Amino acid sequence: MVKFNLDFRIKVVTEYLSGIGSPSLAKKYRISKRDTILLWVSRFQKYGVDGLKLKHRKTEYSSQFKVDVLNWRKQHQASLPVTALHFDLSSPSTIWQWEKRFEEQGIVGLERKRGKPKIMAKHKQMKPSKSSSQPTTADELKQLKQENLMLKIENEYLKKLDALAQKKSVDKKSRK
Repeated sequence: MVKFNLDFRIKVVTEYLSGIGSPSLAKKYRISKRDTILLWVSRFQKYGVDGLKLKHRKTEYSSQFKVDVLNWRKQHQASLPVTALHFDLSSPSTIWQWEKRFEEQGIVGLERKRGKPKIMAKHKQMKPSKSSSQPTTADELKQLKQENLMLKIENEYLKKLDALAQKKSVDKKSRK
């Protein structure tokens, strides 16, 4: 994928805002998709010049954040670009990948998967202490509440997905 520098992005957005259409600009500057220009414009309108800057670091998102993004998208019936803009994500395709993994694997699919694990456990020969070997009741309760919340969210998501599928099939039958 070609990365465009900040000055170039500003130039294209300025031309777009002066009245030149995105298809013309895409052709003029050999940008493969006009949607790229529209994304730059919407990011500029919401975040200013900072919205056009390249994000150099690979941001790691928690599974809870990913679920929040997917829920917001479903609740607002928002498109991928609108959702990406709302959460300041650099690429709408990131959300699409999260949705696909969530549909295939559930919450587990949203866990971190690339690179080395964040925490590498070192194998030490230690006597387990009474406090560290058994989680406290409060910790266990917190973990169960989190798991319960995630399951409720997944359940609601699947219900909405099923309702949309049923509506789609009814619409197809009514057209025949």
